[in-house]
Amino acid sequence: MTRRVTAFGEIRDAVVGQGLRTLARTTPWVESELVGIAQVVKPGDVCLDVGAAAGFYTAELARLVGADGLVYSLEPLRFAHATSSAALGLRSAQNVRRHAVALGTNVGEQVMSVPLRNGKPITGRSFVDAGADGLGSNAEFDEHIRVVVDTESFDGFCERLNIARIDFVKIDVEGAELDVLVSGEKTIERTRPAMMLEVEDRHMERFGRTADDIVAWFAARDYRMSVWSADSWRPVDKVTETFRNYLFQPR
Repeated sequence: MTRRVTAFGEIRDAVVGQGLRTLARTTPWVESELVGIAQVVKPGDVCLDVGAAAGFYTAELARLVGADGLVYSLEPLRFAHATSSAALGLRSAQNVRRHAVALGTNVGEQVMSVPLRNGKPITGRSFVDAGADGLGSNAEFDEHIRVVVDTESFDGFCERLNIARIDFVKIDVEGAELDVLVSGEKTIERTRPAMMLEVEDRHMERFGRTADDIVAWFAARDYRMSVWSADSWRPVDKVTETFRNYLFQPR
């Protein structure tokens, strides 16, 4: 019986993974970088998906790291994309650890601003509002709800779970990416993982930050920056509006 369940899981993972990669190559609904992380993440790796949302990256990372690897999937909104998570198999994946927590320098209970469209939450545009000056890019939405979420520092999360090794981190937290980095300086400098971040000035402005702040943070730690283009990671030296996701790798 166990083998039959495992075999079904393997088939489901293969089908889901192929479907996500096809969508990433052919549609705007799934980010193309989901294909590119296969050139960075290896079997047995330990990964963090910070701001997991629908779990697309979590699912692909789980496939890439395999049975010997581990993926920590962090999404503070407990109701976010429950149906998608079930369809992707994240609830039963043995190499995925799901945590309803946000990361940042303001720890404890914080408020997350969740925009609504036609009465439905757009969880992918939600942000923890600690340190934010208004809605910023989310002013385009007419309605918003406020949800209390648990927040830890990056360092504190890793210390609590005794995470000694990290190979890859994806961070998409709607403009608060630098806050996550600062909260994890100790761990990041110790483990020096490859890291892929969404970097958009339109989201960062509400926190008084710019894309240049992210670039400078990584440059100070001797990381190189690349973007996924034409089926490969290509070196760049600045953030532009052409791309929103950037890969940072230690030299």
